[in-house]
Amino acid sequence: MKAFTSKLGFAIIVAMVLAALFAPYLAPYDPSEYHLDLSFAGPTFAHWFGNDADGRDVLSRIIFGARVSLGIGIAVVGISLVAGSAVGLIAGYAGGIVDRIFLFVSDVFLAFPSFLFAIAVAAFLEPSIANVVLILSLKGWVTYARLTRGEALSMRERDFVAAARASGAGAPRIVLKHLFPNMIGPVLVNASFGMAGVIMIESALSFLGLGVPVDTPSWGAMIDQGTQYLLIAPYLSIFPGIAIMLVVLGFNFLGDGLRDKLAPRGR
Repeated sequence: MKAFTSKLGFAIIVAMVLAALFAPYLAPYDPSEYHLDLSFAGPTFAHWFGNDADGRDVLSRIIFGARVSLGIGIAVVGISLVAGSAVGLIAGYAGGIVDRIFLFVSDVFLAFPSFLFAIAVAAFLEPSIANVVLILSLKGWVTYARLTRGEALSMRERDFVAAARASGAGAPRIVLKHLFPNMIGPVLVNASFGMAGVIMIESALSFLGLGVPVDTPSWGAMIDQGTQYLLIAPYLSIFPGIAIMLVVLGFNFLGDGLRDKLAPRGR
C-alpha cells in the first residue's frame, strides 16, 4: 500500500510541476482576461471549471496558480534547507558555546507557531511573492538546522569521522564530505513534508490577503474570492481547494515513500 501511495504522490507532483512549467501552453485562456458576459458561468465544455465574478476562466487560473504555489514552495524549501543545514552542521560538529547559542536562537524561533509568526511578519510587509518567500524562510530554516544538528552530534564521534580526522582532513571537509552525505536521506524526507507545509501556509496567507498580490493567480486567493459567492457559485472555492488538497497529499505521500527508502531507521 505504501509503495502505491508513494508512486501516486510522485505522479501528482510530476503532473503539478509539468502544469506549472507549461502553464502558458496548457491553460486554455489568459488567466487575467476579463469576460464580464461570462460572469458566474458554471462549468461547461468550453470552460471546464467555470468562470469567476469577472468572467475569468477558473481552470486557467488554477493552472497558473500552480506556478505560484510550487515556485514559492521550492524557493522557501531550498533557502531553508541550505541555510538550516549549514547552521545545524556547524553547531552539531563544533559543539560547546556554538551549539548552546544555536539552541537558544532556535528555541526562540520555535516558541512562535509558524502560521502566527508568518501572519505577524506579513502584516508589516506589502503582499508580494518575494516577501512571502522571505517570511516563510525566516522560520523555515530552524527545522532543517535542528535535524542536521542532531545527526551531526550522533555522527561526529563515529569511526569514519575519526578516521577522517586521523588522515588530516579539516573540519570543512569532514562536514561536507562525510557528515552531510550521510544525512541527506532525512533532509530530503523533511523537505518533502516541508513543501506541503509551505504551500498550506502560503495559501492561508493569500486567503487572508497577506500573501501574493490580489491580481496574481493564487489558490488561496481564489478560495477567498469565492467564499462570498458560495451559495451561487461554490465551484469558485471548491476547485482551487481540491488543487491544494492534491498537491499537499502528493508531497505527503512522496515524503512517506522517501522515508522508507532513504531513512531505514524510520521503518
